[in-house]
Amino acid sequence: MNKYSELIKQLDLSEHETIWQGSADLKEIALLEQLISIKLPPSLVGFLKECGGGGTIDAEVSGIEDNNATLKRGGTILGDTLDCRETFELPPHLIVIFYKENEICWCLDSNTQEKEYPLVNYNLFKKQVDGVIADSFLSFFCDYVELRTS
Repeated sequence: MNKYSELIKQLDLSEHETIWQGSADLKEIALLEQLISIKLPPSLVGFLKECGGGGTIDAEVSGIEDNNATLKRGGTILGDTLDCRETFELPPHLIVIFYKENEICWCLDSNTQEKEYPLVNYNLFKKQVDGVIADSFLSFFCDYVELRTS
């Protein structure tokens, strides 16, 4: 069992209701990379392959829904990233992975030479990055699960 399987099982067994978008294959992950013009870090690819996206209801992690990277609705990486680029001048090197409309926008910052990207807060009103939340997607997701299961 991989790390994401363990974390997802832990979250599913918690008191919170969960929803998952369904695993994504490498073809759809590559298509998403092409659509947003950014190579995804290995930890996010592992998450997408395992569950596609999702989490606890009303706090879902953006992903690839129904193994279809072209879906642009809220809750998908493509939809959330494109919406924030258009509405809030999100820089093209940021990948939205957690978005609450007009409130929270957490992104992976691909503007690095590292294989893994730090997770940053993009302030929607100031239209700028204003802090680092985690050093990688996996680190973020571990914290995400821990907050909801402890």
